[in-house]
Amino acid sequence: MRVAVVVNSLKLGGMERVACSLTDAFAKQGHDAHLIYLKNRQIEVTPSHSNTTMHLFDLKKWVLLSGIGLIWLVICRLLNVVFRKTFSMFFAYAEAVAFAYKLNRLEKRIGRFDLIVFRGHGTFSHVWPLQDKRFVFVCESTQNKAHFGAYSKRIFTLLFSHRRMVCVSDGARESFMDLIESFQIPCQSIHTITNPNDYDKIRQEAACLVDSVEYHKKPYILGLGRLVPGKNFPLLIEAYHYARQHYGIQHDLVIVGEGREREKIKQTIKQFDLEDYVFLKGQQNNPFPWYQQADLFVLSSTSEGLGMVLIEALACGTSVVATNCPGGVGDIMQGKLKNFLAQQTPDSLAEKIALALQEDTSPELTADIAKALQQFDEAHIVEQYIQAYFATENTL
Repeated sequence: MRVAVVVNSLKLGGMERVACSLTDAFAKQGHDAHLIYLKNRQIEVTPSHSNTTMHLFDLKKWVLLSGIGLIWLVICRLLNVVFRKTFSMFFAYAEAVAFAYKLNRLEKRIGRFDLIVFRGHGTFSHVWPLQDKRFVFVCESTQNKAHFGAYSKRIFTLLFSHRRMVCVSDGARESFMDLIESFQIPCQSIHTITNPNDYDKIRQEAACLVDSVEYHKKPYILGLGRLVPGKNFPLLIEAYHYARQHYGIQHDLVIVGEGREREKIKQTIKQFDLEDYVFLKGQQNNPFPWYQQADLFVLSSTSEGLGMVLIEALACGTSVVATNCPGGVGDIMQGKLKNFLAQQTPDSLAEKIALALQEDTSPELTADIAKALQQFDEAHIVEQYIQAYFATENTL
């Protein structure tokens, strides 16, 4: 089977790493696997399997070089002034033409794809005017029904009508079903297929020594992710402060990641007088040693499509605590792991942090961790795609 995985860019982010992992997973199962990315930006993550092939479809550049594309760009900017948050929807009419052209040229050279998987809303919003029975759109997160304001029903209908959809968790599916039922959007099919993990690769990369990790000699709690509002690092910092005051926690807090909320997070650290205990390490190309050397990983998000960072931490042998947020965290934190789910308040999160640092791993907890990891094994995920799209097709 010839498969393409499509992603917006190859920056260092969770969705981008998952796109690379899914491409590798198909290749390892003997399929002809290709990764298509749509923006010519700095490449920070790539598939690792030798039999995968990468292709750049620089859609915006191709549109602008077409001549009329520049005029269309200006028109879309003006339309966005009137219809807020709709620029990408309008500009996609031109980008879809570019994608179809580039895809046709590629298929003439290598052969026709059997399955084309688009990862994330930001990716398939570039090509939504196209209808192709081989396309599968993957929802990575929970849905905000009011995202486009008064135009939400119309825009979500354009995006999702008669599509083959995949949701990465039961929580993401529940949110998506609520959206399409509210707006009466007919989808061709909806499956829940989670994200793949290459555990051998994770553990191999976790064993790589990173100088800055080695340098941090003191035991630490880890937070990792983009520094954006949804990851809610201010809550983690406040909970850490609470845990120091009420539970005598002596660990440092290390935060790995970069983003637009860096200054706000620094102000939160200063507000609680934690400059000597909380350390912002910035973006790291290999995050896995940071997991492995931490005594605890904490996810403090307001919502998560799945929560891959929890799986990565568990694969590195690190204990985890998470906020009981909408999305896929509950798919992971099953059995004894539920004991480490916190409410989205500083005192509740601090309590679970203290519990996780004190509690020894029981045989029951070990079994639940193994069960959680098994459902995200890459071979299992590939088999689910094959069963969904080449064995049987369950429709609504």
